[in-house]
Amino acid sequence: MRATISEELLNMIDESIYLNLELHIIDGKINKAEADKNEGFANHLRKIHSNIIKRHKEINDHLRQNGIKIHEVEVLDDMFVQYRYHQKVNGGFKEGYNRYWKTAMTFNLNKRMKRHFGGDS
Repeated sequence: MRATISEELLNMIDESIYLNLELHIIDGKINKAEADKNEGFANHLRKIHSNIIKRHKEINDHLRQNGIKIHEVEVLDDMFVQYRYHQKVNGGFKEGYNRYWKTAMTFNLNKRMKRHFGGDS
């Protein structure tokens, strides 16, 4: 169910969700690089991590200014996840959710991560 909010805000909700997932992926890669004593790669990953954090903060600040809160992920089954969100408006709330197919999210995350690492995309 989609709340009646602007397309721009819906796109920002989607972007915030994906950036959060990218941060988790990069964190794991940094930990692995540090464990493998690969400091050069770990430093490169930290720069990418810093850029993602800046972008994520900008988007979340804009969402917060518009009264939007994104809730934790809900696992619906082995194929779908759902993120609920709400927007405070004039003493009330507009509620909605974005439902994602896990396989499509993995595909999109792979494409997004290739952009960070200079892959074809």
